[in-house]
Amino acid sequence: MIVISHRGASGYAPENTLPAFEKALQMGAKAFEFDVQRSKDGKLIVHHDYDFSRTAKDKRKIAQLDYKEIEKINAAAHFKGANFAKVPLLSEVLDLIKDKSEFINLEIKNDGNIYPNIEADILKESEKFPSLKEKIIISSFYFPSLEKTRILSSSARLAYLGHKLSAILIAPAVLKAKKINCENFHLSRKISFSANLKLIKSFGFKVCVYTVNERKEAEKLEEIGVYGIFSNYPDIMNKNG
Repeated sequence: MIVISHRGASGYAPENTLPAFEKALQMGAKAFEFDVQRSKDGKLIVHHDYDFSRTAKDKRKIAQLDYKEIEKINAAAHFKGANFAKVPLLSEVLDLIKDKSEFINLEIKNDGNIYPNIEADILKESEKFPSLKEKIIISSFYFPSLEKTRILSSSARLAYLGHKLSAILIAPAVLKAKKINCENFHLSRKISFSANLKLIKSFGFKVCVYTVNERKEAEKLEEIGVYGIFSNYPDIMNKNG
């Protein structure tokens, strides 16, 4: 089972910042997850929320700001004791982790298509890192983004990211994921039961579960055959308790 650094080593450093990815690398991480959005002037950036209210107490939305404005925002403001950390560009994160990565989950944040054609932009940016072609897997809660990515690229590796899925909705979701030839199926820990995993895996998907921050839960998921877990702690399998 692989441990995927969720927004970098976000339990130890401010999420989705270069210090978080540097910390994950220092801890020996080889698998990473982060979120991609787009600034007003078309720069692809790494940040989870659509605005900076939670991370920087700044209510301005990413889509309404040029990157020169965004890079002045302290993305580490929410993290006690952290120094200033800017919101990084996608290219900066990929450049930092490219030599050590074996698995990169790039999540498109595009609910409601607020970033038209961001899928093409992400594919184009990813092509600048040919060594990562077989390592990048693209996921999204917004299924139309996955559909569009598949139309644009027959070879892109895709992961279905279940949003507010209940156990009863898993079967239809699996069929949707199969339709666009997803490779992975990413599931909330709340419904990562053995029976659900068995169903998903029967369709040939690798299953990753989010977000797992307790070692005992991680060990249980490993026992029932999960391919990977997303964790804020890259060292989760070495933690006590």
